[in-house]
Amino acid sequence: MFIAVSDYLTKIKNIADMAKELKLSIYIWGERGVGKTFLANYISSNSLIIEDFDKNPFISTHQKFIIATGSKPLNKELLKKYFSMDIELKPLKEHKEDIKPFIDYFSQEAKENLKITKDIKIDNPDISENLNSLKRQIYKEFLKPSKDEIYELLKEELLKNHSTYEEERNKFEKILFSAMRVKYKSKLQIANHLKINRVTLTKKMKALDV
Repeated sequence: MFIAVSDYLTKIKNIADMAKELKLSIYIWGERGVGKTFLANYISSNSLIIEDFDKNPFISTHQKFIIATGSKPLNKELLKKYFSMDIELKPLKEHKEDIKPFIDYFSQEAKENLKITKDIKIDNPDISENLNSLKRQIYKEFLKPSKDEIYELLKEELLKNHSTYEEERNKFEKILFSAMRVKYKSKLQIANHLKINRVTLTKKMKALDV
């Protein structure tokens, strides 16, 4: 399956299909996580696939059709010696139209692999490492327990071991306020979202050393 919504990836797919049909030797390059290995396997038809070719630009084989990947472009002499052409895969931030289809693809993959039926929502896709970070984010979201599941785990833990009501309440409030501080930054916003008096909130956070 080749996901291509943007004009850019559609063009890449057309080039890849041509290379596949004509059995051309291709060098694919780009930064981490852009899909170099996937594209190499898509083009490959029993061809030799060499990874990180730019770090060790030497081929000790007589195989006619070769697919290689790397993080940097090759100089013209080296490219001409071994390959018919090269393909640059650009980072996701340069073709954002493809992010949503990849989210849908990885979400379906995660559901099948993890045997999960729930749905998730990704509001801020992590494309810092392109497809690698996006896929990791989606799997983490699926594996994250729901609030009800967290409460059940807490209940089970408290059945095994617990302190006084005051101590347990303080632990919970410290976790709650710490999380809200990360999410909302200011005490005013925290107070508004938790519907608590700001003075009371400030006193509690100070007492709990949050």
